[in-house]
Amino acid sequence: MKIVKLKFLSFLLVLGLLAACSLDAPEQSCNFTAQMSTTGVTGPDTAVVNEPITLQVSFVIANSCGVFSNFHETNGYPKSIVARVNYIGCDCGTTSTTGTQPYVFKSEQPGEYILRFLTEDTSAPIEKTITVTAD
Repeated sequence: MKIVKLKFLSFLLVLGLLAACSLDAPEQSCNFTAQMSTTGVTGPDTAVVNEPITLQVSFVIANSCGVFSNFHETNGYPKSIVARVNYIGCDCGTTSTTGTQPYVFKSEQPGEYILRFLTEDTSAPIEKTITVTAD
């Protein structure tokens, strides 16, 4: 009877150790996307209907893990635009840099279009007015 109890207790101990080993802490996830502030916008102020123009948009990248993802923009005008940056990894340098990406604008109608590129000071975006002509 003692041998059966000893084997049973040993079996429970082994099961407990196996369960404890499989309860490791989950891996830390360091991947996220952030909207980053614009630092500058350059490019033409005029365009022709249905012909795209390219603006060069500079924005902050907070650390060495940041990679440009896309521009997020609102519908309608004035249009708010912000650069989105993916941060992938946990071991990132802390020095911020400036990234620059092209933003393409095209209109099917003549008129004046206001583009607002969001900055760190949300009450003071960088505004770019594009005048679109018929020819």
